[in-house]
Amino acid sequence: MKPLRLATYLLSINGILLLYYAYAWSSIVYLAFALFSLLLAYGVGAENRTAVKVALIYAFVEFFFALLFLIAGNIYSAVDAAISFFILHDILGYIQAVYREEKAGESGDED
Repeated sequence: MKPLRLATYLLSINGILLLYYAYAWSSIVYLAFALFSLLLAYGVGAENRTAVKVALIYAFVEFFFALLFLIAGNIYSAVDAAISFFILHDILGYIQAVYREEKAGESGDED
């Protein structure tokens, strides 16, 4: 099965960037999201199904808001949008591979 290395690395990078924002702006909200992102990176790296599902939803919401900020004129949101897009791409590819394996396992058991 295809491991989720890219999504794990990108979630870690996202958490580190959020830690920088938390330090630069002294914001507890950025700190909370940084810790959440790092926790998701650990769960996705361990291929925990719940963590993968939560990371998929988190990356989609983050991608949506990054696009909104990019449309509003914040050029730095392009980096966040790109990171979220590649997280989504990796997780969706993983889900597709798992689905194919499960379908192949079911058809092999019936014979």
